[in-house]
Amino acid sequence: MNLGLFGRKKPGEQGAGDGDAPGQNGPPARGSGGAPQPSPDKAAHFFNHAKTAHETANYEYAMTLWLGGLRQDPTSMRGLEAFFESCKYFLAEEKKLSKEARKSFEGREDIERYLNALLEWGTDPFDAASAVKAAEYASKLGLLEPTYWIGERALGAIAREKKPSKSLFKKMIEHFVKVGAYDKAVEAGNAAVRLDPTDGQLAAEIRNLSAQATMAKGGYDQTGQAGGFRQNIRDLDKQRRLEEGERIVKTEEALDRLVTEAEADYRSRSEDPAAISVYAKRLMERGRPEDEKRAREVLKKAFEVTKQVRFREMEGTLRLRLAARKLAKYREDAQAAPHNPKLAELHRQAQAQYAQMEIDEYKLRVEAYPTDLGLKFELGKRYFEHGDAEKAIELFQVSQDDAKHRVESLKYLGQAFQRINWIDESIQTFRQALDVHKVPTDDTGMELRYGLLVSLQAKAEAERDQSIAEEADKLASTIAIQQIGYKDVRARRDAIKKLIAELKKGE
Repeated sequence: MNLGLFGRKKPGEQGAGDGDAPGQNGPPARGSGGAPQPSPDKAAHFFNHAKTAHETANYEYAMTLWLGGLRQDPTSMRGLEAFFESCKYFLAEEKKLSKEARKSFEGREDIERYLNALLEWGTDPFDAASAVKAAEYASKLGLLEPTYWIGERALGAIAREKKPSKSLFKKMIEHFVKVGAYDKAVEAGNAAVRLDPTDGQLAAEIRNLSAQATMAKGGYDQTGQAGGFRQNIRDLDKQRRLEEGERIVKTEEALDRLVTEAEADYRSRSEDPAAISVYAKRLMERGRPEDEKRAREVLKKAFEVTKQVRFREMEGTLRLRLAARKLAKYREDAQAAPHNPKLAELHRQAQAQYAQMEIDEYKLRVEAYPTDLGLKFELGKRYFEHGDAEKAIELFQVSQDDAKHRVESLKYLGQAFQRINWIDESIQTFRQALDVHKVPTDDTGMELRYGLLVSLQAKAEAERDQSIAEEADKLASTIAIQQIGYKDVRARRDAIKKLIAELKKGE
């Protein structure tokens, strides 16, 4: 693989000719304002080689070739869509992007920053910040349709985050406005306002944008209509398939079509990891009983043939899904007949069996990926929920080194110390978690403060310590001021007040 093709040429170096792979032949010409001047012919040379690389399962090389073509013609929707298609197959192989590939797009010009942002997002599709960065540079370059296409998906990526970011939605407003996509700017703005209804200034700005979107004619708001902006997509059928594959909620017709296409691909190359992965995922997504049975068969066979752990992991996920469905049925039966001890016992047994299944599954995953701290965190949670605090503690002590799971690991660690009555350790852990989190008023902050309150109260009662009781009283008061009905904080506050009064009297 010659990824050096895409680097900057050294002084005196000749451009590559028309050999087996395209050379860069210098950066694209610049139009007014420094924007790249599209060169479709040069881009097509890259794209043709990218297509060949993709078809021969050389997905990383295909990705760099698609980006090389976009360097020559950044307006190309063919190159943009196909780049993400190659990314999807590359990710299915669970390989890491080579340093050489990353270095190919490290220039300081906006076009290079755009290509680098696409590469970062393509190899981490759930990273909303990378998606927004790609939209930012697309809009800077004046790439109208690419900005719209990227922006739509960036909004979805932000919304899917555990805690959607208002600031990212606000950035998307700016990027959409730059290219005149007022309808999408309004969509981003409304999402930001929902996250913070108190921002009156932003709400007013969105009302103004709504008026602009209503007045805009012949542009983005006329998608699908004659003369509308989006009609310029050159391959509507391919666009439909790509969007169907990415959509979270799909129609039955779309699901049937996607399963049929994936099955045909699988039958043509049944030992290809990417084809196996896509076929199994489509079956699981449609989720009929026969689909789930077929998916398990495909994944078991794939693991036997390829020895790739991810297929055993996918089969385990499906097995847990089926078990969770049975557990839900036991729960419904028990709730429907609350005075039937037999149904209650069956539900309890099913809960215990499911918990053990989860533990066994995550133990296998931790063994397969021993450096993945996220998996250790998940296994720790299962032990904690199953009542095995000591095993949970060992795992949370390790998973706290992962920045993504640090606060949650510390929260569970503090709770686990409480369960084994290590009160001093739990107090220290909750304090550490609050120092790291730094947002005491959100849901996580409330949980951490409540956890610290419980431990301080326990220590004050056990040691009859007035200063600790007063700290617990102050903490209970701040929680009650914010949310008086939070858990049992009122009862705890009353008990702590009573304890302080007793200690002051010397009782």
